[in-house]
Amino acid sequence: MEVTIVIFVLAIMLMLLSFFLFPSISIGHRDFGTYWMITLLFAAVILMVDREYATRILAIFASDDSTNPLKIITLFISITFISKFLDSAGLFDFLATRAAKIGHGNQFVIFTLLYFLFSLITMLTNNDVIIITTPIVIYFAKASKANPIPYLIMECFALNTLSSTFLTSNVSNLYLGSFFGITYLDYLVRLTPVALILMVLLYVALLASFWPALRKPIDDKVELAPIKDRFLLALGLSVLAICTLFLVVSNYIHLEMYLITLGFALLDLVVGSIYVLAKKKDREYILKPLKGLPYEFIPFLSSMFVLVSALQEVGLLREVGKALASLPLASQPWVYGFSSMIAANLVNNVPMSLLFADIINAGGAGLTSVYAAILSSNLCALITPAGSLSTLMFMRIVKENDVRLSYGGFMKYAYVGILLEAAGIGLLLVL
Repeated sequence: MEVTIVIFVLAIMLMLLSFFLFPSISIGHRDFGTYWMITLLFAAVILMVDREYATRILAIFASDDSTNPLKIITLFISITFISKFLDSAGLFDFLATRAAKIGHGNQFVIFTLLYFLFSLITMLTNNDVIIITTPIVIYFAKASKANPIPYLIMECFALNTLSSTFLTSNVSNLYLGSFFGITYLDYLVRLTPVALILMVLLYVALLASFWPALRKPIDDKVELAPIKDRFLLALGLSVLAICTLFLVVSNYIHLEMYLITLGFALLDLVVGSIYVLAKKKDREYILKPLKGLPYEFIPFLSSMFVLVSALQEVGLLREVGKALASLPLASQPWVYGFSSMIAANLVNNVPMSLLFADIINAGGAGLTSVYAAILSSNLCALITPAGSLSTLMFMRIVKENDVRLSYGGFMKYAYVGILLEAAGIGLLLVL
């Protein structure tokens, strides 16, 4: 037991250090994240330490259970492809530059339009679009000579708050939801209203935080981005709409969500490829979404699943779950909510979701506590950049574009995340 815990702690400590000290390594002309290499290495060590544990852990990857990590990875990758396909057609650039132009230099109007636009984009896709929206915000700020910090904080906070809106908006939602048998419709009824209320509360909090900066007029001569291809845009929007409809009724038609999203992603890919080849269009329309997929997520989630499963095998998570279960019932959503938020900022939100699925299950906590942990797996990214992979990618893009936003500067607004967490758990208890 002690060896397993030591290996897990070392893996998490080195992974966290890698985010800050050596986030990537260059091989040839490409950069590769180091975080997944570290977890993959330690997962291999875990499997070699005890062959009996290894057999039981690896059997889960072949199971027909909805929490099979390969199914969750497939679901997330395919949803991400659907969103990147829309970006390749020019939708997000088109909407963002229109929103900036409509404001006519009035920062309050532009800030408001961009806030609700980014919120909508996240609801329709997932918070992985931060890779796409962050360069848009930086481009807008440089072109209009606006202070980029209010817009960047707004974008990051909006994406990571509204990623709690639907079951498919964040991989941590998917994992915890699948683990506890929460359907798309169950989630829609219980957590979606909370997320929409938090959207309004976050907007008010951000306005209060940045009002002095937003009062200053800016240059409205932002170059408008066109729709790159109308057929591909129509295809992408149709696929997204029909896919969402199927996800809502997936439990009633007895079709697993990963098969639905995979099927519609392949529809985008196949029909889009035929169109591009037949019309002799630029192949980047198809290649760009494929190149932009978060492939590093595959070894990362797989290896983290092995590491967390090892902790479960030695009984540690069961003991923690039992300890938390002894707390008064009324306090459990608050305890699970805030403890999972803290844990996510120590180990990142995906590993936290894997850990807390077993902890909550062992303690027999109710679904309100599960939803509190799901909410935390999103809002944790408002506390420190280490809270989620999307925020770490956000900080990397900001640095690469020479925008001065330090980790300390980011954490100046952590109070917003704490307030939203408290409001969200309160809403879960009353709605």
